[in-house]
Parts: sequence; C-alpha cells; structure tokens
Amino acid sequence: MTLNSEIIKNNIFRYEFIREFTTGKVFDHQSNNFIPYNSAKILLQNNATEVYSCTNLLDEEIYLRKLDDDGNIIFSSVNNRNLKSNFDSVISFENLNQANIIENLNFYYNLLKDRGILIISVSNKRITIKNIQNTDEFTADDLKEKINLKFKITEIYSQRFKERSDTNQATALFGKSRKALAYFLKKIDKNRQFYIKHIQDKAVKFDSFNENIKKIPDDDFIPKKYNKETHPLFLILVCKKI
Repeated sequence: MTLNSEIIKNNIFRYEFIREFTTGKVFDHQSNNFIPYNSAKILLQNNATEVYSCTNLLDEEIYLRKLDDDGNIIFSSVNNRNLKSNFDSVISFENLNQANIIENLNFYYNLLKDRGILIISVSNKRITIKNIQNTDEFTADDLKEKINLKFKITEIYSQRFKERSDTNQATALFGKSRKALAYFLKKIDKNRQFYIKHIQDKAVKFDSFNENIKKIPDDDFIPKKYNKETHPLFLILVCKKI
C-alpha cells in the first residue's frame, strides 16, 4: 500500500529535479490529480512557459496553466484534439505499463518537436519471481529496448532506495481506529488478555510501519545517477526525440 502523502512527496522531488531539463511548452501526463497546480508552479518558475496536463490521454479536455504579466498562474481548458506537435517537453510519471508503453510512447513522440525532451518515471523491476509478473514494472534494459525505437536516452536516474515496512489493509484500518478501540478495551478488558491475544501483534506492526515512514530521509527522494548495481524503487529517464 502506497500512501497518498508518499506519492506526493515522490513527485514533488521529481518535478524539482527535472525542471532543469524542461523548457518552453510542456505536456505533463499525470498518473493522478494530487499535484497538478504545484507541479505546474515548479515548472513555470524555471524555463517552462506553458504547462498542459491530463491524467487520461483520451480526455477531450486538458488543462493549461501559464503565468500572466504579474507572475500569477492562470488556468484554462483546451480541447485535446487541437493539440499540435510543437511541445518542447513531455513528462510522464508512472503511467507506462507493458500493455500501453508503445501506444503512449507514440503519443508522446507525435506531440514533441524535433529533438524535444521526454522525461518518464517507472517502477523498477528489481526482483523476478517465477510465474508472477507486475506489468507496471520495468528494468532499465526493458525500457531501452522499447524507447530506443523513437528516442535517444540521454540520462537515467534512480529514486528511492529505502522502503516503508510492509503493511496490509487491516493494519492500516486498525491504525485509524486505534484510539476508539483503546478506549473501548479499557472498559471491558481489564487484564488485557483480549488485547494480548488478538491485537498486540497488529499494534506492533503498525507502530513499526508508522515509525519507518518518518525515518525515510529527504535525501532518499532526490533522484541520483543510475547505477545498475543498485536496486532503486523508481527509474527516471531523460530522452530526446530522434
């Protein structure tokens, strides 16, 4: 289970990092609606002049953010069908999977100017388990094989090496109701036998999970040059249209 706050933090650090690669007119294919304003603000404060964003490439309308003469972000919607192949940069964070990668790469290719920049991030396929496939994960070699048909990969970066403790949905739900449960048990479970038998293990797991989240340092969210000997959670690729 990935927390929304963790997804947001992953992406904020990505946008802060990749803004040096983006210029002019930017198309941002987002995987969620958590930070469209903040991501556009980060890009517009650097060298981007217009940021178009959507979460579904088939949507008829996409959203445009740019700065007015006073430096304020102004918002409007644009018909997707009217987009032209004149984007300087395309961003796509965690949208690609084994089923859509070729189709999406073609879409990005057609949006970009000649020698335009494509920046993608994907989950890194770090461990192969027999008969189990996660279609959202790729190795660096997987990506090179598919991307090199239309783009030249100029840089590969890694992000996130430290993980949260694993938790399941029951443990997460338990955390939300913990205070109410403690108050109830205090009244009926005087000798704590029920707590020890049925709840204590989950409480320990939840505490470990919660503490580990807090211990992930900011430095781990900052992308770093990819080293094939390491095993990051995410890969970030900077590519140029050929």
